[in-house]
Amino acid sequence: SLGAFRAISKLSELSSRQLSTQFQDCSQTRDSDSMCTQNVEITKLVEDLSQLVKDRSLTSDELGLMYAFKHGSSVNEALRRAGVEEKLEGFVSGQKVFSKVGGRIGLAGEVPSRDVDVVREVTKILEANGGQMGVASLCSRFIQMHEESLSSMTGKRPAGYFEESDDFRLIGRGVVGLVAKPKPEAAVEETEHSAKPASKVAVLAGCTDGDEEAYLALHEKIAGRSFGSGVARCLQSIVKAVSEVCFLNVHSVIRGGSIGRGTAITGCERAELIFMVEGLPRQGQEKWVRPLLKSVKAVLSLSDALQNVAVELRDESLHMVVQDCVSINLKFSPVFEGHSETLAEIEKQGPCSQKLFAGALEREMTQFVSKQRGQVKTTMRLLKWWREEQEWSVMCRPSDEVLDLVAIYVWQRTNPVEQWKAVANCMTLMCRFDEVRIVWTNYYRKDAIWKPLLAQRPLLMSPVNPYKNVAAPTEFDCSELMAKAASTHFFW
Repeated sequence: SLGAFRAISKLSELSSRQLSTQFQDCSQTRDSDSMCTQNVEITKLVEDLSQLVKDRSLTSDELGLMYAFKHGSSVNEALRRAGVEEKLEGFVSGQKVFSKVGGRIGLAGEVPSRDVDVVREVTKILEANGGQMGVASLCSRFIQMHEESLSSMTGKRPAGYFEESDDFRLIGRGVVGLVAKPKPEAAVEETEHSAKPASKVAVLAGCTDGDEEAYLALHEKIAGRSFGSGVARCLQSIVKAVSEVCFLNVHSVIRGGSIGRGTAITGCERAELIFMVEGLPRQGQEKWVRPLLKSVKAVLSLSDALQNVAVELRDESLHMVVQDCVSINLKFSPVFEGHSETLAEIEKQGPCSQKLFAGALEREMTQFVSKQRGQVKTTMRLLKWWREEQEWSVMCRPSDEVLDLVAIYVWQRTNPVEQWKAVANCMTLMCRFDEVRIVWTNYYRKDAIWKPLLAQRPLLMSPVNPYKNVAAPTEFDCSELMAKAASTHFFW
């Protein structure tokens, strides 16, 4: 029996060792699998980032922004998935495929594809600004013109380059100017004629794309306080006039559009007045909307307050222009108890009916935009000013809604603080607008988005309507927006 006991003990000890060995092997296998997964994630992240800087170098903010709207998640989330604890700049610095020059990230060993005469280009910038300007502002302008930093083209820091140059001189602290040179007696002056018409809004003297004061001064010019109060009074008078003569049982009036959201600018004032009417049926709107609009138009023609206002009948609204510049759309909608009830009705009638319920969702859209910080609204107005300075083809003009959402997205992702940086980030995003994929989760879950929309590019979802792509390719051609954002400059 003693021999049997020893045999059993020996077998038990052997089994314990085998189990321990198997456990260690399993643990090592799991660690190996985890490392393999992280290596795959790192390799994929490097490939994704390489694609974004393939055509031109980007700052870390721009690179993070471009990654987010192309892949639908932040670059910080991608780093965490790959098991990387450092920030984007640190991660890029440790990858041999990237180089960082002048604060901009590009592909290592990449040679600029075009030969730029740096002296000539810098001279043109200085001459356009009175012969001298801040080094930082000049570098910012240079990057916007050539999509490459001055440092990367010269291989030197800007201050060092200007000190060694015979064509430029440093004046005081952080200011560079031209070196005065006598003109040849027989010099022939060649003038370049721009095809772009003169700006409709006077450009502020001496302003530059990196000059924060110039941006704020322009904003005050196009959207001062007196302008806002005047537009609000005009809108109130229209609501009063329509309510007095209207034969409908109006439950409430929603003020939307750029005026209602607080983002209008001089010469581009648009408002949506949504009359929520008791008793209107929710079904069959395509049948009763147009007859109702015709009846309301006939009644409005009898109003003394609207005698000199031309009312135009459109597909889903009545349109009028007052004070020669304020564009107003009147819409009529059934009453809904809340946002969720409106979405339920759209789901019931089918996603294609969502256009008929745009008025009912205007309240939430107006709240989403109007609650943004004042800095964000300033960027929205500046983008609208830039849009009005351009010429657009049919279907190519970006709507107020597109520009508002671009500004909100850029501020949420980069928080640029200064307006010139915010506008520059918006331009960077719009340069690649055909790759945009932006969704929101303020009023609905991500899985509530109508599935066919997820395959569309660009995809700029409405924050309040999971059935609407604000930049749907069938309604908006982004080609001109991309071209103008890449080639034009904000002030000239």
